[in-house]
Amino acid sequence: MKWLDGVVAYSILMAAFLVIRAMLFPEISLIPTLILVLLWMVARIWRKQRGGDLVLIASVIFSLIFLPTYIDDVKKTINALFITLSKHKHVYMDLLSVNETTSWLNGMILGQIALLVGSAVYYAVVNQKRWIPVALALVSWSIQVILGTSPALLLDILFFAVLIVTLLYMNQLSLRWWKRVAIVPVSLVVLMFAYTAISSNGDEEFTGSSKIEDKVRYQEDKWRYYKGDDPVLTAGNFRRLSTFTPGGHTALKVAMQNPSPLYLKGFVGSAYTSSGWKEIGGEAYMEQKSLLDALQKENFTGAKQLSLAAESSLPDQYAEAKLVIQNVGASSQYIYAPYELAELDDNLVRSKQADALHATGIFGRRTVEMNYMLIPYTDYPQIANALYATKDTDYLRRESHYNQYVYNKYLAVPQDSLNVLRNHMDESVLDTETRLPYEKTIQEVEKFLAQTMSYNEQAKPITDHDFLTGILEDSKEGYSVHYATVATLAFRMLGTPARYAEGYIVGLDDVKDLQSFSEINVSEKNAHAWTEIYINMVGWVPIEVTPGYAEKMPAINKKDYPALDGSDSPNTTGGSTAEPEMNDPTQVQEDQDKPEDSKQVNPNTIVWFWLNIFIALVMLILFVLYSLRKRKRQQKLGVKDHRLAVIHHVQYMVQMLEIEQVVEKQPSFEMIPEAVGNIDPQLRQEAEDGLKIYQKAKYSPHGVTKEERAKVETLFAHVYRAVKKSKKGLKRLKFIVRHQ
Repeated sequence: MKWLDGVVAYSILMAAFLVIRAMLFPEISLIPTLILVLLWMVARIWRKQRGGDLVLIASVIFSLIFLPTYIDDVKKTINALFITLSKHKHVYMDLLSVNETTSWLNGMILGQIALLVGSAVYYAVVNQKRWIPVALALVSWSIQVILGTSPALLLDILFFAVLIVTLLYMNQLSLRWWKRVAIVPVSLVVLMFAYTAISSNGDEEFTGSSKIEDKVRYQEDKWRYYKGDDPVLTAGNFRRLSTFTPGGHTALKVAMQNPSPLYLKGFVGSAYTSSGWKEIGGEAYMEQKSLLDALQKENFTGAKQLSLAAESSLPDQYAEAKLVIQNVGASSQYIYAPYELAELDDNLVRSKQADALHATGIFGRRTVEMNYMLIPYTDYPQIANALYATKDTDYLRRESHYNQYVYNKYLAVPQDSLNVLRNHMDESVLDTETRLPYEKTIQEVEKFLAQTMSYNEQAKPITDHDFLTGILEDSKEGYSVHYATVATLAFRMLGTPARYAEGYIVGLDDVKDLQSFSEINVSEKNAHAWTEIYINMVGWVPIEVTPGYAEKMPAINKKDYPALDGSDSPNTTGGSTAEPEMNDPTQVQEDQDKPEDSKQVNPNTIVWFWLNIFIALVMLILFVLYSLRKRKRQQKLGVKDHRLAVIHHVQYMVQMLEIEQVVEKQPSFEMIPEAVGNIDPQLRQEAEDGLKIYQKAKYSPHGVTKEERAKVETLFAHVYRAVKKSKKGLKRLKFIVRHQ
């Protein structure tokens, strides 16, 4: 039943497409793909391969007619993939400039790709190639694991059920068709039962598919990035948070040229959710990528801003030293770097402008060397005062742009969290018209935490509702992650940009009486979470809010602490007083002042885009030519006339032997059995019998029987397999392309 083959192929193709589209291209329309694939499958069933080819060719011609719109569709699809990569794998690529208007062609390119995949799926169903749908499923599920993203649970269930039905249909089991179909509701019931068991408490944020995905993703991360015992902190994912019971195993080995206390920052949380912290979203980052890239080209990054500020304002005191970190048991996904970071090899990190420094490499990095400045982070008030006394420097112009980015991205508080904080914080402080000085803001947050929470390393996990709500209204206790979470949101409520950070501390006791480059074993007991706030003009600095930890680290040097009311201070809206000039050599201001449509696109991106378009068109043309050639051969081999079928099979077999240099050009009938026998001795007699049937079909007036045709077809298949088996590596691939 050819129509049933088409229905099965269409079902598995669309199920796979829905899953992959939901993961990689959620903003791309489904309608063009659904219509195009449906037309292709109907034409394929009705007119065989010719009908499917006509639909594919018609879609290409249609795209060429509306080429500008089609190119925008291709660019939007590529941008959607870039945003997914930036969101889940911190791979940041320049977005292509597109026309933002909605197009009815949106999704056409995905439909055309689906047609190419559909050809393989249809071929698999018709020819019982069960490995092809299995490979399609493995690709889909591998994307989920590698990228750490997944579609809705029901889409995975649908794909799983359709895959089972497809394999049962292709296996042609003795079961009746209705029994095969029955596997669908049975599978749905089993999977939904498992889903219900996992989701027993009914909280969508903590249960269901997200819980399964989190476990799978965590196991992948453990395999790739961790050695030894599980880490005590969870990179902002409070679903896995337990009591603070760290082991004594070594996490990092640190050697410093000038030993001093450090906060070694790994994970950085920018966006608060009810179940923890996430790094800034890929789409939000991509919106400002042009600005951040321009700053990075001028060697300005958030990770080393403190050292840049010190070098600009205190050049006479500025000096650097070497720091070597060996990652023994911590996550190699991150480069653990101090706030005093001055220099780091670009090849070690995916993006120096991301919140956290993500290490390159499949398994991250285990040993990292860097330079750090000798002016400690505790002297940031002195750096600030020196900066406030300067005017119109390159550093200040660059900082003014980064400052705007910071205030746009790191003040957000979810509405529910905002309501909870308003119920617990001092209204007189929240309702003040002007932003408080930094010292006063820190004091208010410390007072709020002291009045609201108590320190307890055995605090029970909060699993039934919002993490912040659970702390402030129920448990009222916790350790560093709890304090840092509440403090970060409280700072934001008071108008100070803040982020949540996790990593390790090298405390006063750890560096006491140490010589240069003495090895410091930083154990899991040094794992810690803290808050970092943005000091205008200066950069990000750590603020210790957890009870007991202030004594482990040096105190902030509050001599001449900067105020916000001086003439040399930042203004109260968040920007600094150093205004960028129009002839700014960094070109950042000019780039930001241009209308969005007139901004320059990276020339390399344009070349890359058109080169890929050209390659895709060439591949499409080659595929169409290959399909036409294959269809022509199949039509000749499948002709109803037995005599013609025998002639065509032998002619194609001889042509294949000639091309592969098994026989000479225009060989005699005596040479062919001998040459074939050299490859496989069992084929010699079969070849002689087949050639006799060919001579009968070619020269005899007598007809050829169905059995004789079957013998020649079998000979053709056996010779094809024998020659292919004799080829190795790329030669075998070349053979398949030529003769498939």
